[in-house]
Amino acid sequence: MWTRHADETVIDATGKIVNFGEERFLKEICLADCCFICGAKPGEKPFNNEHVLPEWLLRRLDLFDKSITLPNGATVRYDRYTVPCCAECNSRMGDEVETPVSEAVGAGYDALVEFIEKGNPLAMAIWLRLIFVKTHLKDRTMRFHLDARKGQEKIGDLYPWEQLHYTHTFARCFYSGCWIPPEALGGVLVLPVKRVLSEHRFDFADNFIGQTMLLRLDDVAILAVFDDCGSVLALMNHKLKSFTGPVSEFQLRELFVEMTWLNMHLKNRPGLGINIDLDEEICRLTCDLPPRPELAELDYGLRGRLYEHNLGHVFPFVKGVGMTDEETLAAVKAGKFTLLFDRDGKFIDDVQLVRRDTVSGNTNPIGVDTENAGPNA
Repeated sequence: MWTRHADETVIDATGKIVNFGEERFLKEICLADCCFICGAKPGEKPFNNEHVLPEWLLRRLDLFDKSITLPNGATVRYDRYTVPCCAECNSRMGDEVETPVSEAVGAGYDALVEFIEKGNPLAMAIWLRLIFVKTHLKDRTMRFHLDARKGQEKIGDLYPWEQLHYTHTFARCFYSGCWIPPEALGGVLVLPVKRVLSEHRFDFADNFIGQTMLLRLDDVAILAVFDDCGSVLALMNHKLKSFTGPVSEFQLRELFVEMTWLNMHLKNRPGLGINIDLDEEICRLTCDLPPRPELAELDYGLRGRLYEHNLGHVFPFVKGVGMTDEETLAAVKAGKFTLLFDRDGKFIDDVQLVRRDTVSGNTNPIGVDTENAGPNA
């Protein structure tokens, strides 16, 4: 028999937490060291913790001794980038989620698309959300200030943790048995990628407020929006159909910016909820869709800030056609710059490497010459 506690947490006859009430989610998952799947406290069960990025991915891309850069500029090695997880949940997660996803990813672009569209889209949706949830739960332990004399605040102290509750409920459905309707899967985009400049085989970015994530694994990229029920990709459909080839690693980052920016501007957001039927012992996620996706008035300054944060490392080496470096950077800050299309709206599929003397003290830095790039109309 299922019981609902005063804090809205629902527990079954065996003591398993079917659904965390928001208060308990904040207290035991976001702000404590409990297993992020079942909620067990350290000492109640054996723990072996869980890598934010799964071990099979770290092994495949040789990332164990590499480091991720945190929002505050600090770095941490991937092999030490873990969150609390009991051994039982870790093993179950591996069997039910990691194994099928790893096999699909290892089979290449076409197999991955087939897996998402016709094979096991729920497994991929869970896997992506698990990485997103783990990433931000880890931030609760990382100092915001690199200089401890400036304060002991953690990166996670800045998060409105309530916004993670629905995504966390989705991510642990393989354990809880919560039913997921197809429309709640969100938007997932898989693209082929060609590396133009970067020697790295891996790229990762996410945005807590935008509920978006990017993963690049060799020559395949996965972009996801978690809370829009597919609205963002519907709005971007005309743009995506204009692509005539693989995207570069920089164009991929711009797509991540665009998806984040658009999700932040959805006018009528899907109504997301969790429905618990105690009599029937059924947990369901709900997703009430608006008649059609619409956008509120667009804040291009926000697009500029997102662009600088995610692509600032390629400037001032990127220059728009007929534009000075100063004009290019001004267009970026104004949110009106694109690396995807030229002034005629044609997809830029041939980004060339050049050497430019634009940085003081750096002789002939390698840069990117986007001779057709310009303002985003």
